[in-house]
Amino acid sequence: MEDEYELIPMSPIRRLEKRLSEIEKSKTSGEILGELMSIIKTNQQVVDHMAKTNSAMIDKIVDLSNSVDKLMKRIDNFVERIETTEPVEAEEKEADKKMEERLEKMEKRLNAVLLSSMAKNKMMPQRQMQPQVL
Repeated sequence: MEDEYELIPMSPIRRLEKRLSEIEKSKTSGEILGELMSIIKTNQQVVDHMAKTNSAMIDKIVDLSNSVDKLMKRIDNFVERIETTEPVEAEEKEADKKMEERLEKMEKRLNAVLLSSMAKNKMMPQRQMQPQVL
């Protein structure tokens, strides 16, 4: 069995204790009954006040919970945006590398074609310059 603890204002309880001790000292039944009624009213006021405070605290906790939920949704949305931009950037970098490789290959092919055509052009004039024997 666990002990339960609560936070409650002590001043109303102390007043009730003092009144009870006064009632115990006095011996008139009418006075005792009046004091008991007064104690009951005071006790009910304390209970009502605690119920209102508890209700207000519950409302504030619900509001806080809703605010935390909204914040978590915004954070999740932000993280999703960050996660989706990283792969796109990586894909763009990879596509850029592939494009550079293709351009380099094309440049090499063009250079090879140019060199071969230049070599053919140099050979052709040499053939024309040689005298033909009849």
